[in-house]
Amino acid sequence: MTNKEKLDAYIAEHNLRHTVERDMMLEHIEMLKGHFTASELVETFGKVKHVSMASIYRNLNLFVEVGIVTQHYYPAPETVYELTTKAAQHYHRICTCCGDVKEFKDAKAMSALTHHRFRGFTMQGVNVYVYGVCKKCRNKNTTK
Repeated sequence: MTNKEKLDAYIAEHNLRHTVERDMMLEHIEMLKGHFTASELVETFGKVKHVSMASIYRNLNLFVEVGIVTQHYYPAPETVYELTTKAAQHYHRICTCCGDVKEFKDAKAMSALTHHRFRGFTMQGVNVYVYGVCKKCRNKNTTK
């Protein structure tokens, strides 16, 4: 099922209003390469299509609820989002000192998590956050 089909099904099921702006916002998000914030969406999409920040936040929350967009929970000045299909292809390494986030792939871990059978539980997705101290921060702390 495509993201558009998931959204349309959710809208119909919950008796929500169908909007052109929502569809255009989804199309825009699908063209993005990686992580994004609501502010970045306003900068690149909102100004061109005249969509308010409030509308962008409402739709982002809807997209998260539908499962189209993943909301990441790591230290950042602003909440970070990512298309769920892209988020499922990598993990995040987060420095607890400077907050730097790096993406990484691990085929063995990905395979183990996606093929694991949880008793009485149907997995819908996986997010992995690895916290630690990056080389740059470790070197700064060592030199003090």
